[in-house]
Amino acid sequence: MSFIIFILILSVLVLIHELGHFLTAKKMGVAVEEFGLGIPPRIYGKKIGETIYSLNLLPFGGFVRLKGEDSYEYSKEDLKDPQNFISKTPLQRAAILLAGVVMNTLFGVALFYVFMVANGSKTSHIPLIFDHAFEFGEVRTVDTVVFSLDEKSPLKDKMEPGEAIVFIGASDVNWGTPVDSVEEIREAVATAYSMELSVEEESLEAEEVGNTKEVVVRVLDLAAEKERSLTITPYLDEEGDPLLGVYLGSSAQIFYQEPAQKLASGFLHAYNVLGYSTSAFGKLIGLSVEQGSAEPLSESVSGPVGIYSLVENIVSYSKGSVGQIALNLIDLTALISVSLAVLNVLPLPALDGGRVLFIAIESVRGKRVSPKVEAAVHKAGILVLMSLLLLVSVRDVIRIF
Repeated sequence: MSFIIFILILSVLVLIHELGHFLTAKKMGVAVEEFGLGIPPRIYGKKIGETIYSLNLLPFGGFVRLKGEDSYEYSKEDLKDPQNFISKTPLQRAAILLAGVVMNTLFGVALFYVFMVANGSKTSHIPLIFDHAFEFGEVRTVDTVVFSLDEKSPLKDKMEPGEAIVFIGASDVNWGTPVDSVEEIREAVATAYSMELSVEEESLEAEEVGNTKEVVVRVLDLAAEKERSLTITPYLDEEGDPLLGVYLGSSAQIFYQEPAQKLASGFLHAYNVLGYSTSAFGKLIGLSVEQGSAEPLSESVSGPVGIYSLVENIVSYSKGSVGQIALNLIDLTALISVSLAVLNVLPLPALDGGRVLFIAIESVRGKRVSPKVEAAVHKAGILVLMSLLLLVSVRDVIRIF
C-alpha cells in the first residue's frame, strides 16, 4: 500500500507539471506530438488530432513531447513553422517552459487549502533544525520533541521520534511538573528519581533498592494530539545522574486564525514552508563550508527513497486514524509539489529554469546561443543531476535500512 501511494503521489505531481506544459503549448499554438502517462516503452497509444496520447510501461509520472523543443538543429523552415516550439518568441517559449512550475505551485497551494480547512486552519508540527521566524500566522513551538533515542534509553520501545515529553513525575509520590525545555527535563528527572530513591530506601534495605526506581513520563503525540503516561526506570551515567537517553529538538505549529489569514492560508503556508526550507538549506551549506565537509548538507537531503520512507511512516502510523493519515499525506504531497516547483525553476542545466536561462541570454544578446553548446550543457546537467540522485538514494538506503 505504501509503495502504491508513493507511486501515485510522484506520478500525479509529474503529470500536473507536464499538464502545465501541455496546456500552455496548446494555447501558444505549438504542436504537442505526444502526451504520455508513465515512462516508455509504450504499451498503448491513440492519436487524436496532432497528439498521441500514450500509456507507458513504467508507472512514474509522464511526459510531453513538443514539436521542435528538443531539436538543437533546426532549419529556416522550422523557424517559420507556427507549430514549432523554436519559432515562438522568447517570452512565449519561457511561458511554456515555466508553466509546469506554475502548475506545481498552484497544485501545492490547493492541497494546503484542503489541509487547512480539514485541520482547523493550523498546520502539522514542523521539525526545526534551525531557528526561523515564520512570516505569517501565529507560531507555537514545542521544545521537548524527541528526535531520536539512545540504545540504552528506557523509552526506546515505548515512544516514537516526533513525540514530545511534556510532564515528569514520581510514580509513588504525589509530585510532578510540566516541562518545556531540556534543562527542565533534566532537573525534573533528577528530582523525581531522588524522591523515588527516598521512598524505596524507607521500605527496603539499601542493597535491595537495586534498579527499581521509577519515573513517570507523560508524552504528547503531536500528530494525534493525545497524551499518555509511561512509567520507566532511568539509567545512570558515569557520574550517577539519571538519564532518559533522548535527543531533543523543537517543532513549530502555525495557526492561521484571522479571517484574512484563513482566506489566504494556502498561499501563506506555501510561502512560510518554502521560506524555512530555503533558509535551512542556506544554513546547511554554510555549515558544510565551515566544517569543510558535505556531511551536514548530505544528511539533510532526501531523494525518492527518503520520500518513500516518509510515506511508509505515515501509512503505517498505527496511532493515527484513516482521516489523519490522509491529511498527513495531503500535507506531504503539497510540500513536495511546491518544493518541485522551486527546484525546477532554479537556473541549472537540464531543468526548466536552466532552459529559461538560455532564453534570457538570447534576449540580452539578440541572438540564440549555439544549439550544440546548449545541447552539451543540458546533457552534462542531466548526468550531474542523475549522479546526485543516485548518490542521495544510495545514502538513503544505507541510512533507512
